[in-house]
Amino acid sequence: MRITPFVARLRQYPVTVVVTAVTVALVAAARLNGSEPDFPHHPPVACVALLALLVATAVSERAIGSVRTIVVGLVVPTVAILLTRVAVTVGAALGEAHAEVAHGQQLMAPSTVAVALFAASSAALPTQRRWRVRTVLWTVTVTLLLFAGHGSDVARALAALLGVASGALVLGRASRPARRDPLSVRPVVTAALAALGSGSLVTLVVPDPDGVLSPFADAMTDRAVVLVGALLLLAAWLVSHGRRAGVVVAVTVLVVVTAVLADAFVIEPMTADALQWQGLGLDEIEWQITLIGAWVVPAGVLLAVLLLRDRLVRGRFRAATSTTDLVAMLRDGDAGTLGHMGTWRGNAVWSHPEGLGAVAYRVRGDVALTVSDPVCCADDRAAVIAGFVVHCDQNGWTPAFTSVHAPVREVLAAEGWTALPVGVEAVLDVTTFDLRGKRRQDLRTASNRADREGVRDEWTRLEALGAEQRAQVEAICTRWAADRRLPEMGFTLGGFRELDDPDVRLALAVDAEERVVAVTSWLPVYAHGTLIGYTLDVMRRGESGMPGVIEFLIARTALRSREAGLTMLSLSGTPLAAHDPTARGVLDRGSLLVSRVLEPVYGFRSLQRFKEKFGAAHEPLWLVVLTPLHVPRVARALASAYVPGFRPRHLLELGRAHRAAAGARS
Repeated sequence: MRITPFVARLRQYPVTVVVTAVTVALVAAARLNGSEPDFPHHPPVACVALLALLVATAVSERAIGSVRTIVVGLVVPTVAILLTRVAVTVGAALGEAHAEVAHGQQLMAPSTVAVALFAASSAALPTQRRWRVRTVLWTVTVTLLLFAGHGSDVARALAALLGVASGALVLGRASRPARRDPLSVRPVVTAALAALGSGSLVTLVVPDPDGVLSPFADAMTDRAVVLVGALLLLAAWLVSHGRRAGVVVAVTVLVVVTAVLADAFVIEPMTADALQWQGLGLDEIEWQITLIGAWVVPAGVLLAVLLLRDRLVRGRFRAATSTTDLVAMLRDGDAGTLGHMGTWRGNAVWSHPEGLGAVAYRVRGDVALTVSDPVCCADDRAAVIAGFVVHCDQNGWTPAFTSVHAPVREVLAAEGWTALPVGVEAVLDVTTFDLRGKRRQDLRTASNRADREGVRDEWTRLEALGAEQRAQVEAICTRWAADRRLPEMGFTLGGFRELDDPDVRLALAVDAEERVVAVTSWLPVYAHGTLIGYTLDVMRRGESGMPGVIEFLIARTALRSREAGLTMLSLSGTPLAAHDPTARGVLDRGSLLVSRVLEPVYGFRSLQRFKEKFGAAHEPLWLVVLTPLHVPRVARALASAYVPGFRPRHLLELGRAHRAAAGARS
């Protein structure tokens, strides 16, 4: 029974199945004959090339279809090999040294077909992912061309170029970006460092390297080459993350390498009168230029790192001292139900250069976490998001769009970003809200009990409270936080400090003795200059508050909002409440696991069940990141933002909470 779906899946990829069968047969035949399919002295390289071919075939067949995969896989490598053969033949006839070495070499390699298929199928990817794939593809092919310099490397580079062109042709997609964003120098410098590092290592692996930069490794011992290559790759990784240490490592290594190469390829030949141009043939002049180039290229990279060092290091995050402009934009634009959280202390605000909108965010580590949706009109949403991504890139930050709604997710998904459900928001339509019906029995019970016990609701602001009531509100909030086994969560979850805002309204439960027994706070929600509702933030019940007092306050606020002509109330988002319990993706299961771990302390599922009493509609909240590989780093940043006071000792408290919950269930 389980074989049938597998066979059906294989039928969808006939080209991949055939290529896999042929590859296995060729490798088996080569092993039986005592030979290897490619790179005779380095069988692992051949295995990597064949594996790349299989993956490229599967990716291409899924992206552009079986027929196009066959056409591209046959035509593009063939044309690339023919052009390489012509260039090598003409160059060898003219006496060009590299062409003479490449003449007669085998030009066909499995990696040539793989590169062509990867380049062509990348046209089917969203813009951001397409350019990431092509950046890696070009870095690899150009590195092999410059350092290995075999005829097959020339054919591979041509296959990449023709593959990109064929992908644009068969899919009708332009190869250039849809938007002209400012060029970031960090990816370029990172690619250059990675190319130098990996290229130097290539010269040790590939037999008889003859690239124009292959002399790069001739002036050093093999151990020194390995050390230089590893350090340059480390520097590339650090620079890609905006670390100052990456600049220091890159400059240190390149200074040493440049000095060694200058001595070996320039100073010694000049002092020995070996550097001359008269009376030499074309190949001899070319060889001397190659030696000088092997020194000039790392020297040029060193100069670029020194000149661009300030732009390579990630910017320092500074929280905004004033959010007046953001408040004005919130009232005039459309930031969704969670937009007012962007005005809280600790956030910064980025504004679009053309005034199209703004994004509230904060940085943890090298991750810029947005505070829900951008503040802008729907028509400007894509432009504002793109501008913020460029702003993050220029500062060396990884953007992560946190607790965003479906429209933002759709914009980013179209560009190839990865979305992870991180919560559920309960939104109540107050125009039809009342306390009738069996579903709202708990709300009626709470309201009737409040009337019997003389508890009333009071709609006010913190600044309007007298000293005694203010002290009571603060005591309720701080005592609630002190009772938690883990630190109080922050970021998009407010506390007493966030109540001190003239735009935030309070719904207080005041008993017959004029004591505040429960507190809820409500953030304003605007749409195009009009107040349309409120978002629930703080919910706190005092020790003397009656059971159901929070339900009473929320129900009364909904009725008051309906009478005031408002249209909605958001009961805010519930973190880590999966919107699709049946989801089986790796990221979905990870979210559910974290929710279960923290449930005994923070009660996310209990909070979600509480909100279901009001009959609100559920809207998923998303975390959107560049790729799934960014999820662990963003998760650490989110943990730091939500629970900044978390310490190892809190793990013990979490363990005790789990044991107590298990004992209660048993």
